[in-house]
Amino acid sequence: MSLSQLGSIRVHRHLAIEMSNDLQLVGAIFAALLGLAFGSFLNVCLSRLPEGESIASPRSHCRNCDHTLAWWENLPLLSWLILRGRCRQCKTQISVRYPIVELAVGLLWAGCWIRFGWPLFTADPIGRAIPLLIAHTCTVLIGYALLSWLLIALAALDAEHLWLPDWFTLPGIALGFVFTLVETWSHWFIDNPVSVPHAAQNCLLAILASAAVVLFIRLAYWLVRRQEGMGLGDAKLMAMLGAWLGLTGALESFALAILGATITALVWLAILVARRKTQHWAKMPLPLGTFLCLAALSEIFYPNWLLDWWLRAYLP
Repeated sequence: MSLSQLGSIRVHRHLAIEMSNDLQLVGAIFAALLGLAFGSFLNVCLSRLPEGESIASPRSHCRNCDHTLAWWENLPLLSWLILRGRCRQCKTQISVRYPIVELAVGLLWAGCWIRFGWPLFTADPIGRAIPLLIAHTCTVLIGYALLSWLLIALAALDAEHLWLPDWFTLPGIALGFVFTLVETWSHWFIDNPVSVPHAAQNCLLAILASAAVVLFIRLAYWLVRRQEGMGLGDAKLMAMLGAWLGLTGALESFALAILGATITALVWLAILVARRKTQHWAKMPLPLGTFLCLAALSEIFYPNWLLDWWLRAYLP
């Protein structure tokens, strides 16, 4: 091969890498904008469903004065900033939950694109079936974006209302099971790591075992204190995490959630001690579901990272 041919190949590779990076950037921006839009829709659900209202009608309005929002008052994230967090009509403060949820979904969807979308723009080094690789990548990308949306929804609902509704967790369990089967099927044609029936069996066991962890703690707490310490919603959420993340991912999420809840409770206790208001601290409810959802988000992008860190740190 001549020097000119080698130079041409290098130029083409360099151009391909630059184009790949540009497409990834454009895709991440598009995913973020799409996430902002779906985050805005999620805010509608979070505001109306706890009140038993329809998410389809009426049009978006102020929860205090029923002022119907103009189109520019309904732009994800921007409208809250333009209005400085207050209703244009009655000046009532708009909850900071609105921009937080929209921004969280937008960033998570952009993160999913960056983390899982790269095979769409990389060369196939070993001759794999490109259509199947694309199908597998799209399955993982869409699946984890949907899971992120569900986790943000449940985290917000539990934080505001101490409520993990069945119409999020139960469909989430079913979708997680379907996702596992489709992801395994598309991956099986590429690397042939595990059969679909075997994956279905493992997924069902992960669902049952994950829920059993919470149910066991709930039963033990009731036997000791004769009152409920954890709700059934937490068990259903754990089952959902088992369906999507596997048993290891669900257990890691649970351990991180317990750690996060404990630290939060201790910090809050220190604040109450400083203010001399510790009378009702022991009865203060903590939204464990919120901590579970936040911990599970880390498992999406870095699966089993806690176990890997533990093995590297404490085993030779």
